[in-house]
Amino acid sequence: MTAERPTAERPTADGTVEKEPDGSTTIRFDRRLRHPIERVWQALTDPDELRSWWGDTKLELVKGGPFQLRWRNTDEHGDVATLDGTITSIDPPRLLEIAADWGTTATGQPGTRTHLTWELEPDGDHTLLHFTNKVEAPAPDVTTAAGWHLHLDALVTILSGGEVDIAHPEDLFGPIQQAYADKYGPGPEPGDNATPQASEADSSS
Repeated sequence: MTAERPTAERPTADGTVEKEPDGSTTIRFDRRLRHPIERVWQALTDPDELRSWWGDTKLELVKGGPFQLRWRNTDEHGDVATLDGTITSIDPPRLLEIAADWGTTATGQPGTRTHLTWELEPDGDHTLLHFTNKVEAPAPDVTTAAGWHLHLDALVTILSGGEVDIAHPEDLFGPIQQAYADKYGPGPEPGDNATPQASEADSSS
């Protein structure tokens, strides 16, 4: 279990990347957050808080409710990554599962099918966070895992009362991306689970 980490510290690539037998890619993070479970749940589900560490959202916190998100950082053409999906399971304040199409405003196409699972466990006054992202495609590089690392670090900073310029994350993202390249290598596909040489699918930075 990895403790929470402020965004200013040198990153350690604590996320894992696995190539599944069906060709999909699974990314996992386990973090221990020094905040009560209700506070973490609020940060995961309140659109005002989500905007400060992830993106602009429209959602309904019920099973089958819509979940739409636009990342706040843009590429060189001004386009952003998007999620357009539904909440498939919810158990406040312990579980949030989302199934969505992960695309971009550049094409207007649905993009890659992806599944996000946020699981929270109380640990005294703290919270154990288990995050899983399954992308229904092979992963060509480390961008996605590094991107989730960035957002989880930003979540920690926001929970601690700090601020993150999530719309301009380049200075933070570069060292994180390098940490994942060092861990998994820059190869075109994830390696076996036992000897990870993995990289990621879409851009989530």
